[in-house]
Amino acid sequence: MGIDLAAFPPRKLPALTGGLAGRSPAGPPGSIFVYGSAGGFAAPPLERLQVRFGRHADEVEVCIGSDDGQVSRQHGRIVRADRQWWLHNDGRMPIRVPNTANLLLPGRHMALARGYSPLFIDGSADRQHLLEVRVIGLAKDVPSSAADEVTTAPQVHELSDVERLVLTALAQRYLRQESLPQPVAWQQVADDLNAAASTMGGQDGWHWHRASNVADAVRKRLADKGVRGLTLEEVGEPVGNKLKDNLIQELLATATLLPLDLALLGEQDL
Repeated sequence: MGIDLAAFPPRKLPALTGGLAGRSPAGPPGSIFVYGSAGGFAAPPLERLQVRFGRHADEVEVCIGSDDGQVSRQHGRIVRADRQWWLHNDGRMPIRVPNTANLLLPGRHMALARGYSPLFIDGSADRQHLLEVRVIGLAKDVPSSAADEVTTAPQVHELSDVERLVLTALAQRYLRQESLPQPVAWQQVADDLNAAASTMGGQDGWHWHRASNVADAVRKRLADKGVRGLTLEEVGEPVGNKLKDNLIQELLATATLLPLDLALLGEQDL
């Protein structure tokens, strides 16, 4: 089915109060909304259609960083091709895309996922310029709740007691919200589990290989459920800590692991 341009034409949009993170504007599946601080642009999912952004308002659809010479006149484009929206960096500075492995470097491009994507361009004088993007997914009813309703529980992943213990030890630096956390090495995980068992009671005799097997079983189970970034084929070599980090990020994002779980390791000052 084609897009009715009379009903949803490409068009400029006024400045948006409150941003795109908490809302999903109405539009055909695959359409896109792009906003800077001064206004935005809406476009239907038509092949070769593009939304340009940068600091020169007369040359782009969405102006961003208008008074910052570190942002290029046309810093980038979002182009519809092969039934997907692609982000192109045409500027001199990288574009930071949260929840991705790398910066989008000048001259490179990447596919944009459905939903909300905040894009950042570092400017001068410690400024950061935000470009908000939302790609509309399949039409569906968005539930709404009154302020006094019971909070909806997150869709957490089920873990056994042993799995929760091992993964808490692996993710403890993240749960403490340390700066630039990394997964704990497997030998240290085993040492921490044995130390917790000696002070709190419980199962001891942990070896690094046993702890690794417990976490790998969870990672493979979540990968089978469709969680991305949890297989070697997706991550590639050298793998380093990437599989462990992706697993931890999924468990944190779904509230499967919480800071209170650090009590399993004997930490009481939470």
